[in-house]
Amino acid sequence: MFALLKIDVIFFFMSNNILNSIRIIKDFPKKGIEFYDIASLLSDPLIYSDVIDKMAHKAKKMQITAIAGVDSRGFLFASAIAYKLKIKLIIIRKKGKLPGKIFSNSYKLEYGTNTLEIQNDYLKSQDKVRIVDDIFATSGTMNASCKLVKKTKAKVIGAMVLIELKFLKGRQNFKYKLESILKIST
Repeated sequence: MFALLKIDVIFFFMSNNILNSIRIIKDFPKKGIEFYDIASLLSDPLIYSDVIDKMAHKAKKMQITAIAGVDSRGFLFASAIAYKLKIKLIIIRKKGKLPGKIFSNSYKLEYGTNTLEIQNDYLKSQDKVRIVDDIFATSGTMNASCKLVKKTKAKVIGAMVLIELKFLKGRQNFKYKLESILKIST
């Protein structure tokens, strides 16, 4: 199953264990979609730790004051990075999951639509925020997340993901700096 994937050569050697720890489930959540299941990566403490170390190292260079994790698998990386760097953790949730005053933003997915929300009182105008998620595909979720952070008046410094699906060409629609641990080309 993994032999069919083409990852960028520069990332191959450092990412081979990470790639091999991810299962691809065909036709989930609907026909024609390949779902990248990271549960096995999370269940391996050495690989998960390696991913967090790599992401935290990249985030530290950006001199950020907050990490925003995107619902729900982005939380698994953002919380560990925020802890490691001793910075704010902000959560971006799906509609109806956050109490209090919120900002909302609806967007298109490759297989439907969704709405994300952020509480409007934890980020300040002086905050520099990096947004973290597990996968970057068409840019819809990440663009919606950036718009939410901007509504709080905080500055979006960039985004970071575990997996970038380059063949979906999401970078063409994303104007911020994007860093990824794995870049899958086909």
